Amino acid sequence: MLPLGLTPKHFINVITLGAPLLVGLIAEFFMYTADSAMVGRLGTDHLAAIGIATMFAELLWVIVWPFAPGTQALAARRFGRQKAALDNRPAAYPTLQHATGLVLDNALVVAFAAGVVAIGIASFSHHILALLIDNEELIRKAESYIGIIKYLMPIAGVFFAMYGFLAALNLTRVVMVASVGLNLLNILFNYALIFGKFGLPALGIEGAAIGTLLAQSIGTAFLTVYILLARPTKNYGCLRFKGLRGILMGDIFSAASPMIAQLSVSMSIFLVYEALVESLGTIYLAVTHVLFMSFIFVRTMIEGFAEGGSILVGNHLGVGEREEATRYAYAAELISIAIGAVMITFIFLFPQHIVGLFNQEPETIALGTKGLRFIAGFFFIGAFGFPIEVIFTHNGWGRYALFCEFIPVVTFTLGLTLLLVKYFKMGIYAAWLSCGLYIVFYTILLIAGFLSKRWLEVQVESKAS
Repeated sequence: MLPLGLTPKHFINVITLGAPLLVGLIAEFFMYTADSAMVGRLGTDHLAAIGIATMFAELLWVIVWPFAPGTQALAARRFGRQKAALDNRPAAYPTLQHATGLVLDNALVVAFAAGVVAIGIASFSHHILALLIDNEELIRKAESYIGIIKYLMPIAGVFFAMYGFLAALNLTRVVMVASVGLNLLNILFNYALIFGKFGLPALGIEGAAIGTLLAQSIGTAFLTVYILLARPTKNYGCLRFKGLRGILMGDIFSAASPMIAQLSVSMSIFLVYEALVESLGTIYLAVTHVLFMSFIFVRTMIEGFAEGGSILVGNHLGVGEREEATRYAYAAELISIAIGAVMITFIFLFPQHIVGLFNQEPETIALGTKGLRFIAGFFFIGAFGFPIEVIFTHNGWGRYALFCEFIPVVTFTLGLTLLLVKYFKMGIYAAWLSCGLYIVFYTILLIAGFLSKRWLEVQVESKAS
């Protein structure tokens, strides 16, 4: 018997569900990395431009992505009750299965609408970027990417709602197949459209956006066909839209909206942060983008198992088994810390190889090597907080995660960076230090919330839904 009542079963179950999600998330990460790495081969100015463009695109993605955990938060608990009925109330199983399926139809409507809103926000991209950056050529290149990628958002909203639903049903391997497939297609499309291969025109940064749009559309179509026709899902009655309920849509939006707010605030501030870094020089922006991509990769490696744990937490909370839910949360945390330690060691030992994936210019590699070694320790501290955030946001306590994000990101990423870089002229290391302190305090707040056990008391559904 392990501490806290943990047994090997807890770790095995988290790994079993989390491993396919991790594979999918890695593939998703490489979709974003492919955009940056391939466009970066066109020069440091292109790498800086794709850095700004993808950061703005993240503002659009965060409007639709939270409908994956938002959908999961409700569906996982309903699925937990559905599974329990097989042993205790088998006659109630079909009704509970239908109730689980209703979550997806209602989530799809809300997520698609959010994607349309994202298109509207993207229409103001030029005005927003012009407020932050003086380099007109950089803005022009970034806008050529944003102007295409914005049309992906309603499709992505549908994809993420399906992602959350299938994950809640423990069908993480299906999610893995869709994620890996669409991201392999994205790399292929990028290669062909950025550089003009296979007889296609060389479209540069615009080709990266078109490739992503095509790949995501195919991935969404695959999940749609699976849910309609596959044996594990066809009896849920999904995609018929006969049980649309305003209250249920409201519950799904309530579960997703704190994450939308959290990530929107965070991405907006990091967009300002990148503008402050750009004022120091284009090379500093290019290198900072590499640091961010490395940071995201560490989170990705952790997030797969954290999501696996969050599903099991939700399943057990659905039937009131709080002690078992807590054990799965601890199992996910311990696995994530171990993975984080491995990843940070690799970053510290081989930083030049990581930077070289994005850009081969000697000055960029030299600065990036120093930057990765400087920030690596902060990344490891973040490994303690990331899985807790996933457990909170995927189980209805997104409001607390929003609080944990808001205070440090405003204080350090924005406030301290502005003070040290703009007024005291302390340079790039001051900007990187400010970002590192954000990670530290964000982690402290998340751990405090986890130890409070208030996340076990959260209700994700209105009684009438």
